[in-house]
Amino acid sequence: MRFEAYTLAVFVVAVVYLRSRGLRVDWQTFDYTFRPFLPAAPRFLLFGVALQVVYHLLVAPGVGPRGRQVITYLRGAASFGWLVLWARLFVAYALFNYVYFWIKVCVPLLHHRLWDPLLWRLDRWLHLGISPSVFAAELFEGSFLLAWLDRWYAWWILSVMGVVVFFAAAPRQDLRRSFLLSCSLLWTLGAAIYLAFPAVGPIYTDSAVFTPVIEDMPRAAGGHVALWENYEKMIAGREGQLYAFNPTRGVAALPSLHVGAHVLFFLWARRFAPALSPFLLAASILTFVGSVITGWHYAVDGYAGAALALIAYCVARRLEPVASPEGAVEADAGGHAGPSPPLAPTGSLDVV
Repeated sequence: MRFEAYTLAVFVVAVVYLRSRGLRVDWQTFDYTFRPFLPAAPRFLLFGVALQVVYHLLVAPGVGPRGRQVITYLRGAASFGWLVLWARLFVAYALFNYVYFWIKVCVPLLHHRLWDPLLWRLDRWLHLGISPSVFAAELFEGSFLLAWLDRWYAWWILSVMGVVVFFAAAPRQDLRRSFLLSCSLLWTLGAAIYLAFPAVGPIYTDSAVFTPVIEDMPRAAGGHVALWENYEKMIAGREGQLYAFNPTRGVAALPSLHVGAHVLFFLWARRFAPALSPFLLAASILTFVGSVITGWHYAVDGYAGAALALIAYCVARRLEPVASPEGAVEADAGGHAGPSPPLAPTGSLDVV
């Protein structure tokens, strides 16, 4: 129950805080954010179960024929207890997405100071006077790798979705609870840090640095424009009313939850799905490089995201303990054995 209690408490605190600062957080914001989750629920469930079946057929450790493992897993997944926990996980996932989206997009309305100058200096100081942003732009200029990094970074949401549904559909209930708690910690604490240390990222403070590479990264360039247009609408809202802004297009740099998410997933896979850990380690590295070369993040943002992922993982393991994989039950038919970039609503929201 701890994952539910934490997520619900953070949700209530976020709503009360935003309303106390004069922002009109009402039913319209709930409807806009939660409505897309309802039709997505069956896909969320089926995608996760399908990934688990493939994993059990191909690489999952266990005793006995793999086909029998799959049958045992599916029987457990069809149990009432398993499905009830999945529904609880889905609701918690929706709640912390709400907190993440609305805190992040409202940062410009709540704090006017930006910490980007300090982050530029900190990046140089940590790297012996060399700016990772400048170094990466000069190193990758004209490289064929730019197109691949641009494409990989654009796949981030899909990769996160895949891992979240995979672990949310795991056979073991203790693992499912603890994993979702770690995700809730990562995204909600990350949103709180956005609020405490607002920053928009190097691409918006010194775009000339990225001129040599950005033309070869059309997806990133399009994202830069879309998010900045939305950010300017939020800035304009400081003096009056907000119109047709998109709550899913908040701009924030520190920490990089792009990096943080993949590091968090690697930590879980390393212990509970070892066959996936090399791929998630590679994903973490590629996402870090992509975050710097696209100008979305300072290098220090990636380090902070990785550190936050480690904290979220350790805290979740402590609050929602998980038995060691060696003692794991492969599936439990009775339902007792031991996921800002999250699903995103689309379109704009008119708030008068």
